[in-house]
Amino acid sequence: MSTFSVSGLSSGINANDIITKLMELERRPVTLLQSKQTAYNDKITAYSDFQSKILSLKTAADELRTTSNFFAKKASVSDSTILDASATNSAPAGSYTIASHSTAGKIQLAQSEQKSHTAGTAAINTSVNSSGSDKIFQYTYAGSQSSITVADGTTLEGLRDLINSDSGNPGVNATIIYDGSVYKLALTGNDSGSTKTISIDSGTTLDGTGSTVDLTGSAFTTNQTAQDAKLRINGIDITSSSNNVSGVISGLTLTLKKESTSSATVAVTNDTDSIKKKIEDFVTAYNNAINYAASKSSWDSTTKTGGPLLGDATARDVVRSMKAMVIGTVSAASSDVDSLAGIGITTNSKDGTLTINSTTLSDKLSARIDDVSKLFATATTGIANQIWSYADTITKSTDGALTIRKSGLQSVVNNIASNITSLETRLVKVEDDLRRRFSALESLLNGLTSQGTFLNNQITKWNSQ
Repeated sequence: MSTFSVSGLSSGINANDIITKLMELERRPVTLLQSKQTAYNDKITAYSDFQSKILSLKTAADELRTTSNFFAKKASVSDSTILDASATNSAPAGSYTIASHSTAGKIQLAQSEQKSHTAGTAAINTSVNSSGSDKIFQYTYAGSQSSITVADGTTLEGLRDLINSDSGNPGVNATIIYDGSVYKLALTGNDSGSTKTISIDSGTTLDGTGSTVDLTGSAFTTNQTAQDAKLRINGIDITSSSNNVSGVISGLTLTLKKESTSSATVAVTNDTDSIKKKIEDFVTAYNNAINYAASKSSWDSTTKTGGPLLGDATARDVVRSMKAMVIGTVSAASSDVDSLAGIGITTNSKDGTLTINSTTLSDKLSARIDDVSKLFATATTGIANQIWSYADTITKSTDGALTIRKSGLQSVVNNIASNITSLETRLVKVEDDLRRRFSALESLLNGLTSQGTFLNNQITKWNSQ
């Protein structure tokens, strides 16, 4: 801001208004540069948004460029009260009968073992060791032994905590159960299976003598026996230490829920709904990118203005390249399913967007899944692989076409900003100079006015003599 002010009192001229108008003319180059700067910033924003659309398309294409993704499986169970089933891509399609194990006579659940102290104590804080010296509680679980040192004065609750916090605990959880009259120590194995048994060993010196509570093996009863899961799959007896039965049929996991003498059927089929959704997502992402580029490249005949990407070669080349990819053919697939049109995905001749015939796509996925996978996932030439590779190339952080274009536009914006700064500095000097000149003019006129007044006064005196 100028440090000079002009009053205009002597001349009667509105100098400030004149200076303002003159400065508006002087600022025209700055205004033009600011308009250019805004236009280039709009281009940068448009390219950033366009790149985001391309990256979304790349993500969608990634879901289709691997053959195994087309062979996702799903498992259905005839009686979900007995078991659940899940399948990975490697599971062979087919039907599997889950029935009673030949020796167990039922579908048997795997169980962990549970033992409880039979006598119990009157209170949870009853001391289990009042002997005046340390005692030992020793047990073995699944072949691993643990010995707990029980200090004098340790309560039933304290013993529970010693077992649970023991760094050498082989996999047993201790709890206290109140049966309505006494508190009992219960030991439960963390794992199921016939080898996961609990035994109270002879090294236990809490034997009921010398002011101790009897916690030897004879003082415990087995409430639940450790056992394996047993079932029959398509006539073959299966034993599992867990109720999650896997590895018997590649890619198929059965989760047993209850014991039963009834059978259940598990059907493994291709999950065409899943791959159809991935294809729909791909088409949506492609259309979003194409439509965005079109909207930012349009001409508004009413306002006589164009979008920020109108006439921009980089955006135009990207759209043209992608349109060419989706209308091409893939030789690895059969001739009637070697293009998107062959599976019910057609191209709009007006704007290049894709439209899905849902019925046709579902039919092709059901009957020709292998060819559909080749159409999208064939290395290099598959449509999804082409789109993914192209999207990856143009969005690279250093030398991608979109990255380079944005960088170039940003350089232009930076140069314009620098020029604006220089002009603004010059305009401050111009305004100072104008105000200085008008101020000098006012001073001159003020002096002349004073002289005129003096002369008029002198003439008046002379004439009066």
